[in-house]
Amino acid sequence: MLAAQSVRLDKGARAIGVGGAFTGLANSAFALFYNPAGLMLLSSREVSFFYAQPFGLTELADFCAVYADPQTLPQGFGAFGAAVRRFGFELYNETALSIAYANVFERRFFFGVNLSYQLTAVQGYGNAGAFGVDAGILVLITPELSLGVSAINLNRPSMGISSEPLAQVYMAGLSYRLLKNLRAFLDVEKDIRYPLSFKSGLEFDAVQYVSLRAGFSTEPQRISGGIGVHYAMVDADYAFLTHPELGLSHHLTLSLRLGGTSETAQDDFDRLIDEAFMVKPPIKEGERINLNTATFQDLMRLPRMTRALADRILRYRQEYKRFESVEELKNIRGVSEALFSAWQRFLFVEP
Repeated sequence: MLAAQSVRLDKGARAIGVGGAFTGLANSAFALFYNPAGLMLLSSREVSFFYAQPFGLTELADFCAVYADPQTLPQGFGAFGAAVRRFGFELYNETALSIAYANVFERRFFFGVNLSYQLTAVQGYGNAGAFGVDAGILVLITPELSLGVSAINLNRPSMGISSEPLAQVYMAGLSYRLLKNLRAFLDVEKDIRYPLSFKSGLEFDAVQYVSLRAGFSTEPQRISGGIGVHYAMVDADYAFLTHPELGLSHHLTLSLRLGGTSETAQDDFDRLIDEAFMVKPPIKEGERINLNTATFQDLMRLPRMTRALADRILRYRQEYKRFESVEELKNIRGVSEALFSAWQRFLFVEP
């Protein structure tokens, strides 16, 4: 007889650091494990690796590699992702492969699906596999508030001679940006076999490149925390998680962002939010903006503009009183040749 994993294990040190409450945001490659709709919140390709050894037991070693790609498909055709994960040791282990797809409707309503195949192997008993289907939606309610709902193993898969069911889980979550550098998370999770679980957490961007996290969850009661370091295209995250009976677990994630135009993933996310709630439409061919009179909203109309870059451009103008030429934009940190080329035809300078 084969037994499938009895509980759903959280993946990704960032999500674990905030108590596993990630359904309402899911803006990383680990959206595949929480809410596949979140893949559309990414602006760049992301490759992530996760490892944990819960409670110091090698028998519970948990590893996964995830890839998310919002860029390869043609404009309007959505994003896709893939993951491989392995749990266990030589006597008992689970291996799973996943592929996911997500898209967006009217800039604020995101939806996604995930197809997984899980293979469970028990030494001396053989192996068995099953396909699972996950689905999720995510809605940007305001620039600060988002709501996510997802279902894991929606098709109620089972495996083995005994038809052992895989964990079927329903989740709903909120993410709210309390301050520019502080976000709160709240999830409600229901595994159909166990009591309702509540998960909550906070993420504080202490400085531009460092994030601090704390979380709490029930069933069982657990406290979590962690830190993230973000530099250039690399994000490194660590999280700890307590268990009332089994002790402490450590979790590590290393992520690479490829093809992005911003210094951090947060900058890319801010740009997406600004575009979703933008009052003025994106700039059109033939339109031009005067750098010396442009407002924040004017700058946000430019292609691939981020909130951080728009702020820096306005601060530069305030410090030097005016722009003498469009080429002065190259003096501003974060304005690459590629960005300058994308903006140049839309800009001009007059007193």
